[in-house]
Amino acid sequence: MKVRFIGLNLLLALGLAGCGSDTPEQNAASGGSTDDGNNSVVLSPPGKPQENVSPATEGTSSASSPTEANPTPAPEPAAVETPAPKPASKPIAAATPKPEPAAEPEPEDTTPKRDIFRSAGSGDLDAVKYHLANGIKVNAQDKTGKTALLWAVRSQKHAVVSHLLARGANPNLADRSNVPPLFWAVRQRRPELVSQLLARGADIAHKDKNGRTALDYAKDEAVIAILRRHASEKE
Repeated sequence: MKVRFIGLNLLLALGLAGCGSDTPEQNAASGGSTDDGNNSVVLSPPGKPQENVSPATEGTSSASSPTEANPTPAPEPAAVETPAPKPASKPIAAATPKPEPAAEPEPEDTTPKRDIFRSAGSGDLDAVKYHLANGIKVNAQDKTGKTALLWAVRSQKHAVVSHLLARGANPNLADRSNVPPLFWAVRQRRPELVSQLLARGADIAHKDKNGRTALDYAKDEAVIAILRRHASEKE
């Protein structure tokens, strides 16, 4: 038995020497074992390759912390109770004020705002009639001595002149400068007014404070003709 054991060892040594040109990697690739009769040599398996570490995780521990391994779930937010809406309050109806009784309209004041002299000068015939109907004398004179007729002639208000003469206005009443309505009609070259005044008794021979008559102030040919014809009829 001992001789046989020695022989086997020699054969094994010769087999290993004959295969010395093979590298351990080739032996590992070929299965890593050599059969020699009943004995076999088993090579240890290669070691576990090292895991590649990415640059992003380099320098960090491969073992994760307990918190990362088993993350604790975040607590759910507590439910906020929404208060129930309050019932809308009914609007309080405002007290409706009682309408005040409508005031009765005051009677319209129809009194002219001007006196008879200004009314005559502005040609307001209705106002002139109102004043005459309420006691104003047709031959009343203002503070300058002018009558309503003189104001109407001076302003050339023919309708007022006709009405005042029809109501008995005196065509010979002069103002404080001794100027009667006829002088104003002559100066303004109004032959129709001159004729109307002469027809109502205007004095063609009347002289003012300067001693001049109406003919002395006449510049209009028609007025001069009327005055001369009237003067000749008086002779």
